[in-house]
Amino acid sequence: MAGVRSVFGLPRSTLAFGAFLALPVALFLIFFIYPIVSTVYISLHDWNGVAPTMRFVGWRNYVTLATQPRFLHALANNLSWLVFMLVCPTGLGLLLAALLDRGIRGERVFRIVFFLPFTIPAVAVAAIWRWVYEPSGGLLTTVMQLVGLGDHAQNWLGDPRIVTYSLMGAVLWWTTGFAFLVFFAGLRNIPEEFIEAARIEGATPWQVFWKVRFPLLWPSTIIVLGIFAIDSMRLFDVVWATTSGGPAYASEVLATQMYDVAFGRFRMGQASAISVYLLGIAAVIIMPYIYAMSRRVADSEAE
Repeated sequence: MAGVRSVFGLPRSTLAFGAFLALPVALFLIFFIYPIVSTVYISLHDWNGVAPTMRFVGWRNYVTLATQPRFLHALANNLSWLVFMLVCPTGLGLLLAALLDRGIRGERVFRIVFFLPFTIPAVAVAAIWRWVYEPSGGLLTTVMQLVGLGDHAQNWLGDPRIVTYSLMGAVLWWTTGFAFLVFFAGLRNIPEEFIEAARIEGATPWQVFWKVRFPLLWPSTIIVLGIFAIDSMRLFDVVWATTSGGPAYASEVLATQMYDVAFGRFRMGQASAISVYLLGIAAVIIMPYIYAMSRRVADSEAE
């Protein structure tokens, strides 16, 4: 109503802002906060998922998991995946972006080739690499036999000692394209004046990259590392579709164990405890990094 400056003692502008925020806040509470609270509640109970009542067991699910070798092995695998994702796809993507940024012939073709695997769904990636790693007639074994290395061929997905490394090879092929694209876009957005100034000062190509280009790539680096760190914690689809966590739980991560405990063994309380552990570990490891890197970007932009 024209001329009305307040309603129920609140300014009209405040009511307008509240009206616009009501829906997103409600959606956030329903689809983010409520599932977390509900999961923590279920984790304190013994429940098979269909029984009308749940039996309260307190912290027993958490204590049981903390002393369970299977859970500790899955946790160690998740931490291995975290280190791998922060180092390998990130480093290889940066290397490919730096090489292609030098203006080599066929740049467009290479861009498509490098990024194409990232467009493939996880289940299809798993199907491709199950064929590549097939121990008798798979692509990798066949190529090794052709070059005289057949004696070194392994049961890539059936040997508990190497199955996680085999999966990492598949994920490296799949995810490097994302890191490459982000770094390549970042390199192309660096002002050419900075590069020319460094060259005039006599900097070598390595010094230009390390002293000029790489520091200016911090925003791209934060994006890549942040997303890969989160992906390593929620890793599920490729592992489950390729090995289902086997053989003998050797490639299992927390997400696949949670799925197996919940829908394979109907121990909803224990599965919820695994998800709470996963949430806590992700918060402890990833959130300080994102906060520190964001501060660094803000400081560099302020300078």
